Amino acid sequence: MKKLTLFINKEEKIFTTPFVSGLVWRKFIELKARTKDLQNLTLEELDNFSSLVVLAFDDQFTLDQFYAGIPHDKVMETIDSLFLPTDESEEGNGKK
Repeated sequence: MKKLTLFINKEEKIFTTPFVSGLVWRKFIELKARTKDLQNLTLEELDNFSSLVVLAFDDQFTLDQFYAGIPHDKVMETIDSLFLPTDESEEGNGKK
């Protein structure tokens, strides 16, 4: 399970998703391939990568809420962490 904490309307809100879908992973790979410099993203590229977070959490929040609710130095870390295995997914490998 993936969790994300955002501050929305001056409140801490925790969002969860059971897993990051293959569709989100595919879009991530596609974006990485089209991005010239991952260390110096354009605004459009940043929006595209950040939109993956919104998609991964099934639109439980908007892109603007994501940007407004997360510290600036955690944006890329949050995007990258979507694709790191969690303890649960490592144990079960997504299978039941």
